Amino acid sequence: MFDKRTRLYTNFNYQHFFYLIKSFFTKKKNFTEFLSKFLNVKNIHLTSQGRVALFDIVNLIIEKTGKKIFYISPFTLPEVIYSIQYAGGNVVFLDIDKSTGLINENKLEKKIHTESAAVIITHLYSNTDQIKNFINRFKGKIKIIEDTAINFGAKIDGKSMGTLADYGFFSFNIVKILSTLNGGLIYISNDDDFKYYKSTVKKKNFPQINTIKLIFTAVVLKILFNNFFYQLSHYFLKYVYKNNIKFVLKNIYPILYNEYKDKTPDHYYYDFNWTMNDVGVFGLKTIEEVISFRKHKARLYERYLDQDKIKYFKFYGGENIFLDFPIIIKTKTNKYVYETLFLHGYDIKRIWYSNNARISADYNSNDFLDTEFLEQHILCLPTHNNINEKDIINICKLINKTL
Repeated sequence: MFDKRTRLYTNFNYQHFFYLIKSFFTKKKNFTEFLSKFLNVKNIHLTSQGRVALFDIVNLIIEKTGKKIFYISPFTLPEVIYSIQYAGGNVVFLDIDKSTGLINENKLEKKIHTESAAVIITHLYSNTDQIKNFINRFKGKIKIIEDTAINFGAKIDGKSMGTLADYGFFSFNIVKILSTLNGGLIYISNDDDFKYYKSTVKKKNFPQINTIKLIFTAVVLKILFNNFFYQLSHYFLKYVYKNNIKFVLKNIYPILYNEYKDKTPDHYYYDFNWTMNDVGVFGLKTIEEVISFRKHKARLYERYLDQDKIKYFKFYGGENIFLDFPIIIKTKTNKYVYETLFLHGYDIKRIWYSNNARISADYNSNDFLDTEFLEQHILCLPTHNNINEKDIINICKLINKTL
């Protein structure tokens, strides 16, 4: 009976709730110190969200250089695009290189000119050599911003990803391995730029009503989508998917319903939610164990999947913390596979990222062949605590049989 599983999961557990309650009374602000020690860097600052960290970075670059052109792969979250635009930047999309997960280097090389501000690289599934080669090739030619939203804790040669280039930003939202329900982090390599940022940044206190809403969301996720209750809530999701209930889908897949606003949203001007201080500190103390556990599950997928039918990415040197385990399906589309898995009780992620370049008035699909391919063929398999080895074996058998 208890054989249905969902990708809907938050790493926010009962211990985190204890530290949350504790923070209401202690009001400490030492999370930054622990983060600085963990990342082994000094120039970091907490923000209300990961997208806000990017917004602040773009603002800083424009203020310091006057340049406004930012290059990015379209295979990302819409909020990333909006953050650049809210800050006054102009977005230029360049095709992803599906073999590396980074922007196509040759296309970027041809685009860089005197008015180019920065390039944003999204850490998806690249290996150490690919990341180092990219940074070494463009270092000094253009500012490099690392989007490490899904990869906090990943390292290359002992150095934390997100601190390898000029700027980096991280996310601690409700589904991340290090979760404070909301929150982000900005890294600035240049000392003078960091001092300028710290002296000019002004944020409002994070509203307590928003904290309550986040706690409510975390509780709902814990109740409705644990392995026991999901045997029933699976049928609720089935009804939602079948009837396209947008009210629910907006919360499950906000990537599909995000809207650009002409005015920068208020939450871009909120400070980090310091009520979550002790939650963050506790999460840091246990993160290595969580990462190790997820890497183990990634290796299980690798063991049981048919390599002739899928392509997986060999990256166990520390470059990825496996929030999900991404694979590329060689023949059929990811939609066909996840719908088949859902019929057998496994609700996996229905979309990772979408091709945001389509918003461009002059969009030409021939310029984004790899992005379009990934959108239709990449599949993200769950690695969270509600998935065990038996589940992984069953998922792999279903995928192998489906393909």
